[in-house]
Amino acid sequence: MRWGKTVVTLGLVGMLSVPAVGVSTAAPAAPAASQASAAVSCRLLDFIGYYCGYHLSNTRADRGNSGAKVQELQALLIFKGFSVGSTGVDGQFGSATESAVKRFQSSRGITADGIVGPTTWHYLRTPGL
Repeated sequence: MRWGKTVVTLGLVGMLSVPAVGVSTAAPAAPAASQASAAVSCRLLDFIGYYCGYHLSNTRADRGNSGAKVQELQALLIFKGFSVGSTGVDGQFGSATESAVKRFQSSRGITADGIVGPTTWHYLRTPGL
């Protein structure tokens, strides 16, 4: 009977230690709707590249757009070191975001037109570019 108690004890210890080693079942929190330029968190995903928690696609974005796609764009720009203005990640593609896009494009040697197409998304999402 001693053997059975040992197995049960080890099983309970194993179950209790799982949360302590960092296993989490909760989904990561999405970034806040409006953030200061210094507070952006992005992670690297296979087959996507950098992802900041707002939008996964790389569809065209330009001045006048709004929503999650623009939030992702703004967060990536901040992550790469380009300020999008005092409002931070607000989801509005206005003059400050357009200016940040142009500065980013120019710094990477791509056409600085302020329009975020496949090439600009590639440079934003790819590590080291």
